[in-house]
Amino acid sequence: MQNYKKVIGSISIVTVSYLMSRVLGFYREIMLAKWTGLSEATDILDLAFVIPDFLFYLSAGGYLAITLIPLLNKQQEDKVNKYYLSLLYGLTIIFIILTLSTYFLRYQIANFLNVKNIEFFIEIFTPVVFSQLFFFIGAILMAFQYFKENFLYPSLAPVIYNCSIIFFGWINSTSPEETVKGFAIGTLVGSILGHLIIQLIGVIKSGLIIQYFLPNVKYLKEYLFISLPLIVGQSIAVIDEQLFRYFGSLLDTGSIASFRYARRIALLPVGIIAQAIGVASYPFLSKLFKNNKYDELKILVRKQLVYLLVLNGALMVFGLVNSESIIKIVYQRGNFTAIETNTVSSIFFIICFAILPWSINQILTRTFYVQEEFWFPVVSGTLVTLLTILYMSQIKNPSTLKFALTIVFSLYVYTFILLLKLGIDREKLLNKELFNDFIKSLLIFSTSYFTVEKIDFSNEITSMSLSILAIAIIVFVLVKLLKFKYINLSSRE
Repeated sequence: MQNYKKVIGSISIVTVSYLMSRVLGFYREIMLAKWTGLSEATDILDLAFVIPDFLFYLSAGGYLAITLIPLLNKQQEDKVNKYYLSLLYGLTIIFIILTLSTYFLRYQIANFLNVKNIEFFIEIFTPVVFSQLFFFIGAILMAFQYFKENFLYPSLAPVIYNCSIIFFGWINSTSPEETVKGFAIGTLVGSILGHLIIQLIGVIKSGLIIQYFLPNVKYLKEYLFISLPLIVGQSIAVIDEQLFRYFGSLLDTGSIASFRYARRIALLPVGIIAQAIGVASYPFLSKLFKNNKYDELKILVRKQLVYLLVLNGALMVFGLVNSESIIKIVYQRGNFTAIETNTVSSIFFIICFAILPWSINQILTRTFYVQEEFWFPVVSGTLVTLLTILYMSQIKNPSTLKFALTIVFSLYVYTFILLLKLGIDREKLLNKELFNDFIKSLLIFSTSYFTVEKIDFSNEITSMSLSILAIAIIVFVLVKLLKFKYINLSSRE
């Protein structure tokens, strides 16, 4: 299919850059584990991000490309520049006010998060909360570049960001507390360099003409109206980490950090593959919808879902059968001992199951948003989130494992709701052929898991190498034999 081939090019570019940033982020977590282990300092670093991250999502900062691209597509070409700049200036002013207000409430936030070492928390929280300001501005700048189908400069942002954190963490790695301070400073510096300065260069390279004027209130109202469901609704797929951070603060020291380390590894295939597909294909999906090419849109989305399910499902199986070995090889050094490995690997095994809903949601939600259907995903997601919070608050003898299981289960519930509801041009996306491909995928996963789990060598590297090879062979053979509707390995599509 011609359009499918076209979008593959953009996906490939973004995937390579996301791979680089995820590798750096992975290395960052390895160094954090080595320098801090499961310590109070690591927990406080996570807690410092709870409110800033929530505000970023609350302001729809995480959805700026999703909301802005359809709006920009509606504008006449000669009006795009002024329309976009008006939103950029107006939204930046709003977020500056929001950031300053959050900073002034820093002590109240520390008490809300059950922080014991408040002064240390404030020292970490300050650079983190101001870094979110530059994340927000950067998200607006990236949205314009995505609209122009330019992905280079946005892709550099996480690379620069992670390099900054690693560098400042390294030069301050004399103790867990100093390391965490270095990470916080690196967060601020990296956000300025990667999400502001580089993105300003990117929008200019993409054709934006910088002009200075007061923002148009009419344009702001239009944006806020469209973004309202994203502002008032918080999906479990967005704030699952914030939930564990908060509830983890009620548990023993190191509980938040243990979830952090496990989650970061599980997110690798999501960030490298699923998010790259979602980001790179979204402008193209938007154009297909705008031009009423519904049949092409349905086929493309179904293909993305099935390819993503099979590929990331195989990686999920690899994580399940090698959970302890992965954690040991990645983290066990320095302050991260064998005891920490046992703790984190048990959580990692559970979180691996979240790879599938995390990945599929990257496509499902964007398919809703490209049709300007914002309310259902966020209302249903908010409902699932509220029920999850209610249930987690009632758990007897709470533990990291119980919290992890609850969150993963909630992610699946939310994904099934979206999948059952999603339609394009009054036709349900989940047709008989797509359902059959999903069932075939589950058969592949179960076959792979029960076959590969028997591989057991004393050398972890050998076991992991053989298991990934065996999974790849099983997946390839079964995909060929089961004859998927939306996967064709025999010819280029």
